Order: sequence, then C-alpha cells, then structure tokens
Amino acid sequence: MTRAWIGAALAAGLLFISCWSSTMGAEEYVLYKDPRQPVDKRVKDLLQRMTLEEKIGQMVQLERANMTAEIMRKYHIGSLLSGGGSVPADRASPRQWVDMVNTFQKGSLSTRLGIPMIYGIDAVHGHNNVYKATIFPHNVGLGKIGAATALEVRATGIPYAFAPCIAVCRDPRWGRCYESYSEDHKIVQMMTEIIPGLQGDVPANFQRGTPFVSGKDKVAACAKHFVGDGGTVKGINENNTIVTQNELYSIHMPAYLNSLDKGVATVMVSYSSINGGIDRITSPPHKNYSYSILKSVNAGVDMVMVPYNYTEFINGLTDLVNKKAVRIQRIDDAVKRILRVKFAMGLFENPLADYSFADKLGCKEHREVAREAVRKSLVLLKNGKSAKSPVVPLPKKASKILVAGTHADNLGYQCGGWTIKWQGQEGNNLTAGTTILKGIQAAVDPTTKIVFKENPDTKYVKSQGFSHAIVVVGELPYAETAGDNLNLTLPYPGPEIINNVCGAVKCVVVIVSGRPLVIESYVPKIDALVAAWLPGSEGRGVADVLFGDHGFTGKLARTWFKRVDQLPMNAMARILMKMMGIMLWLMVLVAMAVGEDVKYKDPKQPVGVRIKDLIRRMTLEEKIGQMVQIDRLSASPDIMQTYSIGSVLSGGGSEPLPKASAEDWVNMINEFQNGSLSSRLGIPMIYGIDAVHGHNNRIGSATALEVRATGIPYVFAPCIAVCKDPRWGRCYESYSEDHKLVEAMTEIIPGLQGDIPAKSRKGVPYVGGKKKVAACAKHFVGDGGTTKGINEDNTVIDKHGLFSIHMPAYSDSIIKGVSTVMVSYSSWNGEKMHANRELITGYLKHTLKFKGFVISDWQGIDKITSPPHANYSYSVQASIQAGIDMVMLPFNHTEFIDDLTYLVKSNVIPMDRIDDAVRRILLVKFNLGLFENPLADFSLVNELGSKAHRDLAREAVRKSLVLLKNGKNKTDPLLPLPRKVSKILVAGTHADNLGYQCGGWTIHWQGFSGNEFTSGTTILGAIKSTVDPSTEVVFQENPDSQFIKDNHFAYAIVVVGEPPYAETAGDSMDLKMIDPGPSVISNVCEAVKCVVVVISGRPLVIEPYLSSIDALVAAWLPGTEGQGVTDALFGDHGFTGKLPRTWFKTVDQLPMNVGDRHYDPLFPFNFGLKTNSAPDFVGRSTSSGITGRPYAFLLMISVKPHVVSYRQEGDFKSNEHDLFAD
Repeated sequence: MTRAWIGAALAAGLLFISCWSSTMGAEEYVLYKDPRQPVDKRVKDLLQRMTLEEKIGQMVQLERANMTAEIMRKYHIGSLLSGGGSVPADRASPRQWVDMVNTFQKGSLSTRLGIPMIYGIDAVHGHNNVYKATIFPHNVGLGKIGAATALEVRATGIPYAFAPCIAVCRDPRWGRCYESYSEDHKIVQMMTEIIPGLQGDVPANFQRGTPFVSGKDKVAACAKHFVGDGGTVKGINENNTIVTQNELYSIHMPAYLNSLDKGVATVMVSYSSINGGIDRITSPPHKNYSYSILKSVNAGVDMVMVPYNYTEFINGLTDLVNKKAVRIQRIDDAVKRILRVKFAMGLFENPLADYSFADKLGCKEHREVAREAVRKSLVLLKNGKSAKSPVVPLPKKASKILVAGTHADNLGYQCGGWTIKWQGQEGNNLTAGTTILKGIQAAVDPTTKIVFKENPDTKYVKSQGFSHAIVVVGELPYAETAGDNLNLTLPYPGPEIINNVCGAVKCVVVIVSGRPLVIESYVPKIDALVAAWLPGSEGRGVADVLFGDHGFTGKLARTWFKRVDQLPMNAMARILMKMMGIMLWLMVLVAMAVGEDVKYKDPKQPVGVRIKDLIRRMTLEEKIGQMVQIDRLSASPDIMQTYSIGSVLSGGGSEPLPKASAEDWVNMINEFQNGSLSSRLGIPMIYGIDAVHGHNNRIGSATALEVRATGIPYVFAPCIAVCKDPRWGRCYESYSEDHKLVEAMTEIIPGLQGDIPAKSRKGVPYVGGKKKVAACAKHFVGDGGTTKGINEDNTVIDKHGLFSIHMPAYSDSIIKGVSTVMVSYSSWNGEKMHANRELITGYLKHTLKFKGFVISDWQGIDKITSPPHANYSYSVQASIQAGIDMVMLPFNHTEFIDDLTYLVKSNVIPMDRIDDAVRRILLVKFNLGLFENPLADFSLVNELGSKAHRDLAREAVRKSLVLLKNGKNKTDPLLPLPRKVSKILVAGTHADNLGYQCGGWTIHWQGFSGNEFTSGTTILGAIKSTVDPSTEVVFQENPDSQFIKDNHFAYAIVVVGEPPYAETAGDSMDLKMIDPGPSVISNVCEAVKCVVVVISGRPLVIEPYLSSIDALVAAWLPGTEGQGVTDALFGDHGFTGKLPRTWFKTVDQLPMNVGDRHYDPLFPFNFGLKTNSAPDFVGRSTSSGITGRPYAFLLMISVKPHVVSYRQEGDFKSNEHDLFAD
C-alpha cells in the first residue's frame, strides 16, 4: 500500500490504524472555543496553540481497561476505546457506561487546552458490547438499523462506532467473512447506506470527504478495514491479498468512495497486506517499533490504536519528529483531521454525556426493527422434495412438533462472535433476547405441543408421532483469526442430528452460521433448508417466516459452494441488495446465579461446612482462579469474572489515580469485587496492600482502620524478618537483630486482626470484624540473614540457627491467629524458599499447624529458576507442590492458569493439593465476612489521617528516637534545647523534606523527595512551631562555615541521612549518608554547638564525625509527624528509646550482632541515653535484662490510603550506657 493510494482514496477523512500490540487559566477570548466560528478557523487556531507533546497525544487511542483520567490528562490522549468485551462492569447499565465515559472525558477537559477525547466502540451489529442492547443482523432496512444503533450507542455516552465493515469477502474460509456484506462489491457499496443512519444525512451543500455528524443522537462512523482485507489467500486473516491494481480499485475500493460521499468520519486500516507485504509492518510484530511508527505515520495514519504501550509510541514518535524523520507538517495534518472530527461531533460544546437516551437501549421499537431484519435476511434454500409439495410455511396447529439441535435454544450461538466477549459465548444468560425455540413456542397454536430434545436418536423420533421437526444447527461462535476455517464442515453433533431426525420425520433444517458450510451430502434427506446466518437476539424473526406470518424474501449475498476445494468461488453483482445474509451483533455478559438453597451462602452454617459445600461445586478452573493474585493494573471486572480470580493487590505506588481519596479506593475495589460476584458461584475476591509500617497493638489497630477506610481488607504486614546485616535494603522493615524483640512485635497482629477468642484453635486464622483486616507474616523464612545483606540472596545457616533465630516469630504469629504467610524470595543454603516443601508444608503447615493460606511474593515463583522464568512450568510445579496456596503474579495470570491446569490434568499435581490450597483461601475469606459483606462502603473514610491517629503516630515518633550522645561531657548536656534564644540554624538535606522523612514504601515503591505528595509536618516545620515566637529560625540546607560564624547562632540542628529506597535498591555495601551530609556536619558542628539528627533506615557510618557533634539522635524514618522529633529535642518529652540493633564503627565489621565473639560496636544493642522520664508502654520481658514492650518502625499515617512508613525503635529499660567525648 502506497501513501498515494491512501491520500487519493480518503481525501480529508481521518485514517485510523488498528494495531493492537487545567483547562486554560486565561480568560481571554479564544477562537477555537467559539462555536460561531467556521470549523477550519477553529482547527487552525487550536493547532497553533498546541505543543508537540499535545499534538502527538491527540494521535493516540488507548484501551479503557488500564486507563485513568490522570493518564488522559497527562498524555493529552485523543481517544479511548472499548475492545471486545471491555466494559465498566458486568452487565453495566447505560448510566454506568455514561459515568465511565464522563470520568475519562473530565480528565481530557482538565488539560491545558481542554481538548475533549473521543470514546470509540465496536458497534457493527448493534451496540454489541452492552448488556440488553438490541442485536441487529445486516438487512434491507439498513438505514433504520444505523439510526437505531446510533441511539443505543449514544445511550451509553459513546459518540463513535467502529462500523461499518465494508470488506468484500471473496473466500468464506476467512474468519471475518460474516462481518462482510457480500462477495459482490456492488452490494457492499449499497450497504454503506448505514453511514447516514449512524451519522445523519449530509447537507445538500456538503463538500465530499468532509466528516459529518448531525447531532447528539448520532455517532461518528468508521469505514473498515482499508483495504482488501476480504481478499487474502485462502481467506487467512491478516494475510496477503494478491490482486492487480485494477481488481483492487474495482472490487475492494468502491465502497470507500461511497463512504466518503456519505461523510464518513473515520477510516480504519487493515492488518492485511497487498501483494506481498507483511501484517503489522514488521515480522515478528514489534521487532523494530521505531521503524513501524515511522512507516505508519508517514504513510498517512493519523490516530494509532495502542491499547497498552502508549508511552513507547509517544516517545518513539516524539523522537522521530525531533530528528526530522517525521515532518511536523505530517503531525499537523494528522491533528487537523482529528480536531475536525471532534468539532464536527460537537464535542467542544457538549463533551460530557448524559442519561437522556438511556431508555433507548434495547427498547421495544429497536427490537421490532431487529426482528424485521431477521426475517428479511433469512434465505430459503430448499422447500419440499418437489415444487408441488412445499414444507414451509409450517402449520401452527399440529399435535406435536419436535425441535432439535445445538442452536435451537442457545442465545450465544444465535448471536455468534463479538457478543459481549470478543469470541462470543454460549448459553442464554448473556443478555435479553429470544431463542429460536422460544420464538417457535410463542408462534404456534396453544394446543400444539413443542418437544425440545437437543440430539434425539432415530428410534425416539419415530416412536413419538411428531407431525414434523425443526432442526437448528450450525457453527460455534468465533471472531477474527479464531474463525479461519479451511474445511467449513458443520460442527458435531450437527450432522448426526440431521441424519437421525430427517431420516425419521419431515424436517426443516435451519443453519445458524456466519457463512456457507458444507451441506451438500445432507440436502437429499432435508425437506426444507433455511440459511438463518447469525440472527442475533430476536429469534422470533425466524419463527415469523417458518410459520408464514411473513414470507421468505431473502437472497444469498454470497455463493454457497458444493465443496471447499472449489474455493474461492464468486459470482458478480446479480443479487439485489434487498435481502442479505451475513450478520454480526451484540454481545452480552453471563453471570450464573446459583438458584437452589446452598450451604456455603448460609452464614448460620459452620465455616467448615460452608467450605466443603463450596469446594464440591467448583470446577478445576474456578479452583485455580482462586489461587491467583493479580495486580490492579492487570485487573478488570471481566477478568475477575472470567478467570475466577481469588485476589487483587496494589503493588508499590499502584493506586486508582494520583492523590486518590478513600472514596476513590472504595469505588475501585467494589468495581473489581462486582466482577468476582458476577461469576458462576459468586466467590468474593480479597484485595491486598502493603501496610508494613504500623507496629505494636495500638498502631496495628489504627492501621487496620485506615486500611479498611479505603475498602481494603488485607494487608501484607507485619514483616517479621530478623535483620542480621544492615547492608540489606529491607533492614528497616525488620524490628531488630534480636529475635526476641521481633517475637514481641508480633503483637501488631491482634491490633490488625483483633484479639483471638479464648478457645481458638492454634493455627486457625482469625479476623474480628469489619474494622479489622487480615494480616500477613512475612517473609518466610530467613530473609534477614542473607550473605552480606544482599536482597533475595542466600541465607547460609544451619537448621538450629534457622529455627532459633528466624523461625520463632512465625510460631508466635500463628498462635495469634495470623491469616496468611508470605514466602521469601531468598534461599536457605542454596534452596529457594518458594520451592522448599520441607519448611512450607512440613514445618509451617504440619508442625506449626498453620491453617491459613501461604502466598508467594511478587512474581516469586518465577525466581525459582535462574534466570527467572527460564522454565515456568517447573516453577509452577515446584511452588505449588512446596505448599504455596496463592500465587502473586501481577501480569501473567493466564500463563500460570494454563500451566497449572495442564499439570493437574496430567496428574503431575494431585487434585488434593489444589483442594487444600482453595480450602485455606476460602477459610480466610469466610473469616473476613466477605461472603456476607463483599462490598466496601464509606463508613470509615473519616478514619483516614484522623487527628487521633496522627497523635498516635507523633507519640510513636518521640518514643522511637534514640539519643546516642548528649554534650561534650556529663556536666554540660546540650539537650533538651532552649526554646527562647536569639537565632538558631536548621540545616541538612532532611530537615525540610517529607519524602526523605518517610523513606521507601511511601506513595511510590521507592518513596519520593519533596513535600507535595502527602500531608504532614517536616522537622523544620515542627521546629518553627515549637520554639518561642521571638526566636528566629534560619534554614539553609548546606551553609558554609563563614555564613555560620557571621550569624552568631545560639545552636544548630542538622538533619541528614539516607535517601528513600526499597528492597534491592537499598542494598548498600558502604552505608554512607548521602552528600552533602558529611560536609554539612563538618561546616556546622565545627562552628557552633550542634545536634545532629540522623534520618535513616539503619545505622550508618558516623564515627568519623562523632567528635565534632555535641548531640546525636537516631530518628530512623519518622514518617509524616515530624512534631514528634521536636517533642524530644525541646524537652516536652524525654528521650527513652534504645537501639534495637548494633551501631557499628566500620562497615568491614559487618555482620556484627549482639552476642557475637568479636563484638566491638560504636553503640551497642539496647543503648540509649535519657533526658528525663516519660511514660513507658507496659509489657512483658522481651530479652535478658530488658523490660517493657518495644515498638518499632513508625506508622506514617497519611491522607493517602496506603501510605505507611516505619522505623525501628525500642522502649525497653536496662542499664544505661553514657557516651561522652572521651
């Protein structure tokens, strides 16, 4: 295909490639916003205001499933679409569609220029993605069908339909042949009459090639697929069309010229090739994406359908324009065309949809039009053994009629592919409609008995005395490549039914198919033969003609061959447009309801009885689906329903939209939950999130309330690793190097889940109501002991060491009723924990009697092999057999499901192992009350970031601080600091940086820098609010010595430390504070009395600077409540914290832990100076010589629902060690 061809054929229309792979603040008059101006002037005015980034964004069309209003705004996206089966919710109402479209549109309207987006959808068979919409066949009343389709599409807030398909199908072996009107281009040309039905009639003075949409009750149409897609060799989809230029222009091109005459708004390009090209530009697809962008945009494609990899496309095209490989004039041409369509649609004046057409969806008037279309599209191919003895019309009054066949009572088969789901589906629960059987039952006399038997044998038919039979058979649903078929035989048991029935009684055979099939050998037995094509939702249209209310008038729109080896075989235009036969239509979602009384739904039944009842009802597919946890970015209600997904999570930083409110979270989770509830058995999913930074019982309770406020019932906390080497990037997730402190800290579990009942059995998970959440002890086991603290590495330790250091906290967690346990990425003596059956099944499940479920870490099973994912089938087998019950696979859930299904069906993994996993998952779901209360509400939203929780966080901050040095000598302490002095200096990178204060796992996985991402108080802000109003506070991040000496400060507070990090990114072999921390300390502390506050997730190298420092405080990662630091610095509360881990002198001493033979620390474990007494948390003894309950890394309570950060500290009493200069 050359650029010249595209330009000649499409004039000014919009080309569109099918390649799946604050508003302005100024109040001045802007011409493009003025509807009184001509469209061309508006386009020109808007275009000259646009940046390159905004122009390229307009050229992008995305799929709705993973999109947000923020993405629409950020990337200036020009269009969204719903792919096959992509819906806002199962059985979504018109209002739900309108609300979804408007949500995205508001994102577009919030951009600098406020350019509205276009939402597009396939509607080539009626509004085929929407529940209860009318499903039309293509027929003589096409203008009426177009108008009805436009109204139904507009009812859901969508202004753009990817219709009509004007391919000329030259070979019925093509899987998209039913999307084509005919093998005759003249009929296809006539069928472009649907375009005025969709868009409205063009005005008398219309300029050819200009897009036209006449009003709010019409939609923009899309002629597709340009060009020649119906002529590929052997009908292979997306393949090569071998044709002369004359044939291309005389057969495949004319309908496009007719479409332009009728003002079609857009044209979609075909996947196929002309005379030897390859589909998708490169082979294999995406091999050289930059080249693909270059060729497609320079060829003339204006908008590119990139459902998922939009940033790659945007970046690639931007680069090509900047390099002048694609000229800016080509970009401007594309954007002009897109804007012209948007102005023609009235989107700038009326960008938001309303509910005014909601009652048009599936209305009686449209269903009557569809019924008329059905009866007029039927083709009578045979009627009687001779012309003198016709069989149809059939008598309505007879003693008994047999109805047989796979397609007689199956609405899904009747509708075919592109019906609710891309490939269609079977059954009658998908949408509102009438099957052919129901149509027959409604048509006959009340005294006539109708007997339906799908596949009766000959003896039965002969014995029943039927007056005649109606046999309805045909193809199964399919779409696109899945429908390519080189034999075109009637699927089993169709032939058998014809033989059994038609050999015993007079019969009418109705063929339900998207194309002619091999039928010749059965014709002699058949008395009457009808091609019904794919009649859609209105099956009564078939009965209308079978029983003579209307006559057969339809003619074949394509040749019915004798044998496949004759293909391709075509006649030219001899057939009137009057009645065509190929159709395609609307789809509908199934949500099977379990009708009978079922024990698992009865909350009065014991949980064990409910689980047993539910498991026996579940298929293998449903069981395996329950074992899958996916990331929210990969989830949709349809995926939840289709795959029976057991759980969804938010990975680090994964949120519904930037700065999402609690209500936003609740709405998102309920959307996914509704998908799960619409599955056959209605098993609710669990939504999980990291909340690893809330610690002791009180903070656990607050964390539970804040998590529940966002609709989430499951947290991946607590982390009960025993960190033995601070070089580990996850050390701040650990409470201590001392396993006894970690054991004591499992007290967070009752805070999160509730106190277990007095008679609770050990190992049984427990959650105490709607204000509590299921907890997760992690990471099992030994992750804190890897060599050199390297994340996900190998822990080399004997069995006694593993069981005495790393295992005890798991035993305590299970005693406290923890619901789930997460497995570690790490290995024990070379064996990956995700494949360690001895520890997961043997010890955790059998010895400790843990009854909850075991979950993998993020893509954890992939890492069983090296490199990851090298032998995925083995990883699935090894992990499931090791005892993992739920697998966290954020993106590749279908691969896992397929592999595990195969392993079970091959008897490699026994069904008992699957049932054990599902039993454990269901137990947690029943304990959470999800079967009774699956949907979240807004009742707890005010708990998020409440004053009580912030006060608790502030208390946790001050009690976690550890005073390591206080004055040059015992008689001259620096702390507490005086509030009233002339002038004080605050310096350092961490003094006024909320992101640094909170550390990793805060808003984003790796944390952030700055103060704009959440609400809270920096340490600088806290200092200013604490000192006397007369005290001048001067902040300079990195002052030089001269500045300090010139200003005569009374004292200085220096706040320095680590940058935020998480997991492997935090592994550090040198443990140095970031620059300019050391120079700030040197410059300040050598010139004025100073207190240094270290913000870090672990001990850092500090010894070289210690002699110049007057007072030293370990503040860890205090979170949002910086006021807690000043509470202790200025003496409102005393320093009471003790070190939960050893502070080393030099890194080459590591690992070094309390009790080691060569223990020579800078500050020992349990060290901490005091300034004055303060109330302690009362608790049991936690280690030798230590009393009081420790509590560790602080909860960072924030207005962002999943933002939690913590730091370690102790509140335990012991012999006090003083440290002075000498």
